[in-house]
Amino acid sequence: MRIYAAYLDPASLERDRGVTMVKEGMCWPAFFFTFVWAAWHRLWWAALALLAAVAATFAILAAVGTAGVLCGLALAAFVGGAANDWRGRALERRGRRLAAVVAGRNAEDAARRFFERAPGDLSLGPPVAGSGAVR
Repeated sequence: MRIYAAYLDPASLERDRGVTMVKEGMCWPAFFFTFVWAAWHRLWWAALALLAAVAATFAILAAVGTAGVLCGLALAAFVGGAANDWRGRALERRGRRLAAVVAGRNAEDAARRFFERAPGDLSLGPPVAGSGAVR
């Protein structure tokens, strides 16, 4: 089972379209495709910074050799580990609200569990302490 964070869009009129599931933990696409992954998820500043970091890593690789490979792997591991957190923060900046943390085999399964256990009214007003967490 994987853990997913459910982010709700207050502007969405369709209940099932207003949720975005973000997996917790390592993001393998971000590990392998760093700045492309960031651009795909509209994290523009992160994509630019990662592009510069990848270019610097290639420059180190050309100058030093093996140390450049280690530097590239360290950069990829950092990005892969932090990518889903960056995505969650970006969703919050765009107005989405963290509604719950749900376990599931995949994102679709976690979303199904979220809607099965969520209260009937998914009103997206200001969060109230102790109400809204789905376990």
